[in-house]
Amino acid sequence: MKVTLHIDGKPVTLENVERRAQEISFTFAGKSYRFHSEHLSCATFMLDREKAEGVWERKCGTAWQAKDSRRVQLGAPEASITEQPKNIAQTSAKTALSPTAPMPGVIRQILVKAGDKVKTDQPLIVMEAMKLQTTLCAGGEGKVEAVLVKVGEMVSEGAELVRLKKAP
Repeated sequence: MKVTLHIDGKPVTLENVERRAQEISFTFAGKSYRFHSEHLSCATFMLDREKAEGVWERKCGTAWQAKDSRRVQLGAPEASITEQPKNIAQTSAKTALSPTAPMPGVIRQILVKAGDKVKTDQPLIVMEAMKLQTTLCAGGEGKVEAVLVKVGEMVSEGAELVRLKKAP
């Protein structure tokens, strides 16, 4: 079985995926991986990865259900991993001109102001969630109509942060 995940917004295909109670194994880029998980309280879990035959590495993680996907964070945030349900249309955060909060968090920096012209992938906002700072970028060329948040403000998942108007 094949499964497509999105790691930092980029699609990645896992092959030979086998799921059993608290275990998953798969092949990625020609290399085999095997994991065992143990669920703890408060949406946390321990994830053991078999690095070599009989040698295991342990990481603590957190998982939560986002609006349209399941989100997972392992240890110190290195990547955001999303497995989207099959019935959800495949869309990328980059397809939206104006970014929205990918998860609940706190606004740490605002990098633009109303009236600024922005280019595709230009950083607009830095937000923090679970000690992970995420830079949200423009999905295309445009002009900042309004900045809808303030530094230090707590925002919910899906909140509109900056309103952009498409460049003519």
